[in-house]
Amino acid sequence: MADLERRGRAAVAFACAGRVEVLPARVVRNGDDLAVGLRARFVPADAVFDRITLILDDGTFWFELRAVNQRGRLDPITTPPPGMSEQLRWFAFHPTRASAWDYSTLHEEHDE
Repeated sequence: MADLERRGRAAVAFACAGRVEVLPARVVRNGDDLAVGLRARFVPADAVFDRITLILDDGTFWFELRAVNQRGRLDPITTPPPGMSEQLRWFAFHPTRASAWDYSTLHEEHDE
């Protein structure tokens, strides 16, 4: 199982009670799927995760910035992925679309 958080950051954004909430996340590969762990104490009791955005962000300096932005839904799973903390609430991530970028590959175009 590859831990996708080892080098970088992950966060989940979702709507709750008419506002956008963002929580840090632990993201791991669980077989062919992604599992997302959230700190239970920060998950609102009325949170619905049917439309979320998962951001996987990597890089330290401006020229290294790269990220994956995935939209989808989270469904609760009862057992944490092997070797992962039971202190987190775990969810299976079901993506519907994704985009990614690597800042070092972006170039400015000039009109001549």
